[in-house]
Amino acid sequence: MDPVTVLLRWAHVLAAITALGGLLFARFAFVPAAEELGAETADRLHAGVRRRWLPWVIGAITLLLASGLANYILLMRRVKADPELWGGDWMRQTGYHTLFGVKFLLALIVFYLASGLVGRGAGTQWIRDARKQWLSVTVGLGVAVVLISGWMRQLHTGVNDLPDPVKAYARTYLDDIEAANAAAGRDDDDAPRGGPRSGPSGENPRPADSEGKPDSEVKTEREGKTDAQEKIDGQEAKEADGGAASEDREAAAAPGGGEAAAR
Repeated sequence: MDPVTVLLRWAHVLAAITALGGLLFARFAFVPAAEELGAETADRLHAGVRRRWLPWVIGAITLLLASGLANYILLMRRVKADPELWGGDWMRQTGYHTLFGVKFLLALIVFYLASGLVGRGAGTQWIRDARKQWLSVTVGLGVAVVLISGWMRQLHTGVNDLPDPVKAYARTYLDDIEAANAAAGRDDDDAPRGGPRSGPSGENPRPADSEGKPDSEVKTEREGKTDAQEKIDGQEAKEADGGAASEDREAAAAPGGGEAAAR
């Protein structure tokens, strides 16, 4: 945030506090107390307060108008200068122009009534004739302006549906993981069928029926299966050798078997 924006915001806030605070004090403290003192004393009090308070009212109104318009113009420039952050249609989505128009119209009414309450012209005498009622109206409109200003201020962070940088990074990270898993799945599908597949470290994977068993038990089972397989293979080899030898003996014992074999 640049220093000019900070100064304009401070000026706007302080001017609003001055104007609205004076209206609240006049409506709920000064006017009721003056009415208890009688009409002549109340008129003298109002005349004395008018001389002292009028410059403050004019200064607050001038500062509010100048700083408010300047803040609005600077915001429009920031939105147009950085459309990726604010979004191309941020103004319409948030209704910012409408809110500013309503706020500005209510503020002009407040300025006019506040000036009439401390003025001396004949054109605004009707406001001073019903000072308490118009003070109540002015205070209510001033509070409405403050509430609208607060709502507009929270919109300055940008449109709500813009992607958050952290969420965007997390989404990209998850997409990369899913792509890597999909590529790994395709590699497994392309591997030769029927052969043992090795794990990440080059070792054979754990059997499907060894889930939940300690590694020592799985190793013992593997060794037992290996020994049993070797015994079976040895037995089959012996039987094959024995079968071949018996066939040779039978051939030799047969009449003319030796000569036939020699031929």
